[in-house]
Amino acid sequence: MKEPVIIEPYSDNWPSHYNELRAQIITEIGSDVYKIDHIGSTAVAGLAAKPIIDIQISVRDLKKIETMISGLASLGHHYRSDNDDLTKRYFRAHLQFNSIIKKNTLLKN
Repeated sequence: MKEPVIIEPYSDNWPSHYNELRAQIITEIGSDVYKIDHIGSTAVAGLAAKPIIDIQISVRDLKKIETMISGLASLGHHYRSDNDDLTKRYFRAHLQFNSIIKKNTLLKN
């Protein structure tokens, strides 16, 4: 059975929580990162949302995904290999955090 969807009032803590997670990600896999964005409903000030921080990590090259999987795993984020969209890689953490790693399509190799 699926867990119920819980919507909470906007929290002023969500942006600072994102900034903490962003700093951890940069420390762990920063050399492979092009940019990191807070996405989803928790990124919209004043909007009630599921209390899950969604982060999109844009990278220069998805060929280094094993390094990113390892780095994010060390932060408690589990790679979801069951995703059919091969332009993205999804991770989930047990502490209400999701991340999407996506190749930046604006960059040329």
